[in-house]
Amino acid sequence: MSRDEVTVHVGRNGTDTIAADTRTLETTESFGIVLESHDTPAHVHCRLGGDLAHVATLEQSHYYVEPDEETYVPILVDDVDADVAGTLEVSTGYGAASVSIDVTVTPGPPPVEVDETLAQPQSPEQEPTVFERLSTTSGLDAGTIGLFVLGLLALGVATATAAVVGGPVALVGVLVVVVGIGVATLLLLR
Repeated sequence: MSRDEVTVHVGRNGTDTIAADTRTLETTESFGIVLESHDTPAHVHCRLGGDLAHVATLEQSHYYVEPDEETYVPILVDDVDADVAGTLEVSTGYGAASVSIDVTVTPGPPPVEVDETLAQPQSPEQEPTVFERLSTTSGLDAGTIGLFVLGLLALGVATATAAVVGGPVALVGVLVVVVGIGVATLLLLR
């Protein structure tokens, strides 16, 4: 049911004695009391007080505890929007001995929204291409970088052709390619 519980010892120090392991409890959910009897049987009465009585419920208020046995008393708590404080009183011997436990119920964590995308496997992040890395570091887009690469390729072809053919006409051809690349570069970077 719940991981929050308080142990109350009944009759540990003689007939009609009662003692709790703790005097305070803070919880966000339902909790319980473990009535631990020592040596003699006992009738135990449980009562909720303060604002706790408005948000918590005891299944029953009277319990008979067998000697040397434990009895679990569940206390059901409603969801709350703000802190709610109150007391849990446990008594024996027709009220001759009692113990009071201060209980604070706090709002639980907000619910987690789950949709269909949680069931879909996540694709691993792709390594960026050379063009993507250049475009993010230089501020140029991939198309502009591609045109620069083509211009360099055209310059390489023109230079190789001029070296094979030779002569002043081939040199003029290389100069025309260089001027064309320069004009294209100026137009792209404007």
